[in-house]
Amino acid sequence: MTEQEPRPGRRGPRRGTILVTAIVVVAIVAGLAIAMGGGLGTTTPTPTPGDAGDSPAFTDLPLVAVPPTAAAATPTVTVTVAPASGSGSASPSGVATVPADAGVRANRIRIARLGIDLKIVEGDGIDAPIGKVAHYPGSAWPGAGSNVYIYGHAREGMFLTLWKAREGDVVELDLVDGTTRTYVVDKVLPKVPWDAMKYVRPTKTEQLTLQTSTSYHPTSPRFIVIAHPAP
Repeated sequence: MTEQEPRPGRRGPRRGTILVTAIVVVAIVAGLAIAMGGGLGTTTPTPTPGDAGDSPAFTDLPLVAVPPTAAAATPTVTVTVAPASGSGSASPSGVATVPADAGVRANRIRIARLGIDLKIVEGDGIDAPIGKVAHYPGSAWPGAGSNVYIYGHAREGMFLTLWKAREGDVVELDLVDGTTRTYVVDKVLPKVPWDAMKYVRPTKTEQLTLQTSTSYHPTSPRFIVIAHPAP
């Protein structure tokens, strides 16, 4: 009996299978990296809010430059509060309101130092619009002598730079009657509990309250800036 010689190319298919499997694994890993927001060979810096020093921890950012197709995954800016007790009308979330005809409606907000220049629309108190900011329903308008509450997403081109607000910043609201109301920031609160209802309630004197998010999570702290009418 003669010994059979090995057939040429007998191990070729096995090597080809290993090569194909390796390519598939690399492709899957690359796909997961991109899906998680990293990409190949790049890193995305994690933004930190403001100059206020008490910065919350971030686990699922960036909130910057979210593609339009990913809008559904954008964190909502919510103003969730417990029902307010006492008399008077209430907004959908139970916050006492000022008369609807009090004050003058604002249609634009500008903070020159922060590069903010956005249209103001009437909000629902839950979701923030894309490319605009919202007026919290039931809160005051300029001239009504109470709390004017404006909220928006912490996204590039919106309220992201609000994280850099500081005392003395000038905020201008353009009103529908053609006039401008000017406010000066006197308080920056970088880590307000998500359910702190006192910030959305009416105030005894006029103030402007601005709110944005600090994370994707609905119960993450809110970033709040408070301003009062310029002297």
